[in-house]
Amino acid sequence: MAPFCGLPSPTEPLMHRCAPFLFFATFALSVQVAAADGAAQPEASPSKSAPQPWCAPEFETLPGDVCYGPVASEPGQARSLVIFLHGLVQQGAGWQHNQMRGMARSGKRLGFSVLAPRGKLGGSQRHGANMVAWPTGRGAQQSHEDALLADWTAAQKLIEKRQGAPFDEVFVVGFSNGAYYGSSLALRGRLEVDGYALFAGGSPRQPQVTGDKRAPIFVGVSGRDDTAKLALELGRLLRKHRWPHRQETRPVGHLIADRHLDHALAYLRKQRTGAKKATSTAPQEPSKR
Repeated sequence: MAPFCGLPSPTEPLMHRCAPFLFFATFALSVQVAAADGAAQPEASPSKSAPQPWCAPEFETLPGDVCYGPVASEPGQARSLVIFLHGLVQQGAGWQHNQMRGMARSGKRLGFSVLAPRGKLGGSQRHGANMVAWPTGRGAQQSHEDALLADWTAAQKLIEKRQGAPFDEVFVVGFSNGAYYGSSLALRGRLEVDGYALFAGGSPRQPQVTGDKRAPIFVGVSGRDDTAKLALELGRLLRKHRWPHRQETRPVGHLIADRHLDHALAYLRKQRTGAKKATSTAPQEPSKR
């Protein structure tokens, strides 16, 4: 299985990295998304005739430009949802489609549907007004976060109402800029989810939640990428605070490797199953009647 890549890294100059997108399939499609001199390649250039839809054509577009790619669960299998947080995307470039498709192919292999919300245009002052980014800073979070999370929540509720049942497990997978934001969400306990998987990103911040509100975190460190330093520091922070987590370093660049994602889902699912068993076997409060 091949990994898929995404561009650019939040810790390097925009449009500097040249890397292919390799998809989860028996074939690989290489797309050169940026040139070293900063000139965008034709396939990554925004369309001048009409705005390019945010969601890839094979995804359903829900209100708020939240994209949904369903995967039918097998009988007896948990209904699983991954909320995928994309990396930085230049407005109109279409880079997000490759990331969505890579995650959707993983979903078919690992048994999860994909909910891919859109970041905020100009959501990061650091990356500029023409970049769709996640609000990683406090000021941006105060301005944009509630509305973003409301869109995700509404989309998930719409899907669950349509399918007649809630998802049995919900995980957040963050890549690059999405991983930095995912680590912030996790350490602040902003979402009621079953766990987080962070790849090619993530940063250590003082945890603001304790106990059962600490969702398990898988930190996928890309050992050959400049995001590795902060990701390793995040792992040390989690160990210090005895936060349930697993950290795994692989010798890869700025991408999500198949094996990284395989191990992340296996770990998070095991943690969810263990927590469910612990809850079911916990002593019950005596009846007051």
